[in-house]
Amino acid sequence: MHEVVVKKDSFTASVTSIVIDFQGKTTHAAEPENGINPAMAVSELILQASLWSNNLPERDDFTVVTPIHIELGSKAYGTSAGEAAVGFTIRTWTETEMRKLQEKMEVYLIALAKKHRLNLKFKYTEDFKANHNNAKAVENIIAAAKKLNLKVAERKLPFKWGEDFGLFTQQYKGAFFGIGAGEDCPALHNADYDFPDELIPTGSKMFYELCKNYLACP
Repeated sequence: MHEVVVKKDSFTASVTSIVIDFQGKTTHAAEPENGINPAMAVSELILQASLWSNNLPERDDFTVVTPIHIELGSKAYGTSAGEAAVGFTIRTWTETEMRKLQEKMEVYLIALAKKHRLNLKFKYTEDFKANHNNAKAVENIIAAAKKLNLKVAERKLPFKWGEDFGLFTQQYKGAFFGIGAGEDCPALHNADYDFPDELIPTGSKMFYELCKNYLACP
């Protein structure tokens, strides 16, 4: 609790989501040969996503492709599906690795749609840039924490979640830091998560100390 968490270079992952739409042709379920059902394309895509994933945080080419939702046809049991939508979140440590992954996925999707005679559309959404922490900014955070007699933990690996602040650190020198919420606090996005209000004074003191040090610089 109240421990200041820091790391140089990437602090959080580069994260984006992709929504893929396949459009085929519906037909009577008794005559699927007269339609174009995207089910096989969806199946191949789900299997391929597991091959793109390299959930090994210690590696520079760390990659996670997580299936989020699938919609195929409708509950009309006499009809062979003619459309499908598939969503994934994709994560890498850096923007460079993210671009490589996106290019790989897009080439595959185009080929997959052509193979199954499907019309293809895809879009990216909920984009979070990697937080690239400037080394000098991290040193300033450590100095402020020590001035306040707070423990400092330096992480070896980035966090795998995404964060809005990464958009700033891609453009300007800065750093993102964390404040420990205790060992028994549920993780973010869990149903029983409850922000520990006692962290608010700790965060306020940290930012106040950082501002004082910044304004005192020549």
